[in-house]
Amino acid sequence: MSSRSPRFIAPLVVLSLAGLVVASCSQEGAPTTPSALTSSTASPSTTALAQPSAVTEYWVTLFDDSEGSPAAVFALEPTPVPAPEPAPVALPAPPIISGSAPFPWPPGPPPRAALGVPMPTPPSTHFRLRMKVDPEPVVHSGTPVPLYGCRDLPYTWYYDQYIYAETGVPVTFTERENFFDARFSSKNTATIELAGNGAVILHTRWCSAFPKPHYTQTRFTGKDEYGDTITISGPWVRLLAP
Repeated sequence: MSSRSPRFIAPLVVLSLAGLVVASCSQEGAPTTPSALTSSTASPSTTALAQPSAVTEYWVTLFDDSEGSPAAVFALEPTPVPAPEPAPVALPAPPIISGSAPFPWPPGPPPRAALGVPMPTPPSTHFRLRMKVDPEPVVHSGTPVPLYGCRDLPYTWYYDQYIYAETGVPVTFTERENFFDARFSSKNTATIELAGNGAVILHTRWCSAFPKPHYTQTRFTGKDEYGDTITISGPWVRLLAP
């Protein structure tokens, strides 16, 4: 995706009971094929973090390396020309210095994408689960992401996404849509199992070619044990400038 999208993201997932590794490269605006899954064992310390009856960890990696988006993907749909109006006075963006956050915050409406391209939605809730991100905001790491797609992307951020079951009903997520700076980056279809009264930790990492603030979001879709569809948009996550 090196010549097509404006940013990079890398999320990561490992099972506590039965581990799972997922690495996916993505282009902003175009889904990528997720890599094969392999099993591994998570560290015992995870249970102490979440304190539910069962904790499952997963690893996922996303990235984006170009400032420009393909016109075919992000072109605006034709709209009637509105009557002239006074141009709104925009506040100047603060200078990009080390540790600066995305501006404005919270973010405004996302740019429109081409027909069929997913668009982010504001963070949401569901009675069967709750989510949090730690840390947030995310300080730039600089630790290289050991994946081929991140080899030339020196700016990196690492954080965890926690999903806690609020009921004893298991939930199976079969799709995750990833957004970078409000634009669609990739889709993952590896299964994530949330046990009843359990928790999932999604270890997430992003790599990027651009040393500036960004923000990310993941939208989860799946079904509970009764077959009811669950879709939840995770929190916005601020990635601070290197």
